[in-house]
Amino acid sequence: MQLALDAGNSSVKFGLFKNKDLILSGKLKKDESIKNHISKRDFSQIKSIVSCSVLKDFNLKDLPEVKHISISINSKFPFPILYNSPETLGIDRVVACVGAWGGNEDLLVIDAGSCMTFDYVSLKHGYEGGAISPGLQMRFAAMNNFTEKLPLVSKFENNPKILGSTTTECLQSGAINGIKFEIEGFISHFKHKSPNLKVFLTGGDSIFLGTELKSGIFADQNLVLKGLNSLIHLNDA
Repeated sequence: MQLALDAGNSSVKFGLFKNKDLILSGKLKKDESIKNHISKRDFSQIKSIVSCSVLKDFNLKDLPEVKHISISINSKFPFPILYNSPETLGIDRVVACVGAWGGNEDLLVIDAGSCMTFDYVSLKHGYEGGAISPGLQMRFAAMNNFTEKLPLVSKFENNPKILGSTTTECLQSGAINGIKFEIEGFISHFKHKSPNLKVFLTGGDSIFLGTELKSGIFADQNLVLKGLNSLIHLNDA
């Protein structure tokens, strides 16, 4: 078995794999032991660990004493990285692309987390870059934090009205419909460039936003974990 660890700014996501199959996944709270989530039997069968982190110092207690592969921008990937400042590139963005990569189509990966990221991989050239914008929760928080009268919207549902008739409805329309139109605009742009484009949606808000968007988009919250697992053999030197 292989253990994949994705250390983000707010939590550590883990995935337990048996070969290519993800059999268990979850999130760890700060300073929580991985043993709280994995049975003793499965823990004893872990043969390797693969991880990526946006943090400078990544330490997780109670990990099994097995080979640990840390994925960085200097690791081996199934496509070239064409990015002018690779030292500033969030490694999770590239790994998510690896998780979606099939090797036969151009690829757009949209990560709907704290920030929205759009990452494009060309079959011909490799990882070319993308875009970053505020995520859904960040949009609601920003409108509340940077104004005196706009309330914080913490609860919302799918399919808000385009024309809100209350301030709360207007905020919901602006944030949710705005992000929906933004995603559709990016997809339209890249499909014009790549008619056979494959589009993946991942991240914490992917399920919510997936219901807002047209069909033809593959939603998978575990792209980073799957990407990490697929990188083990390339980087097992």
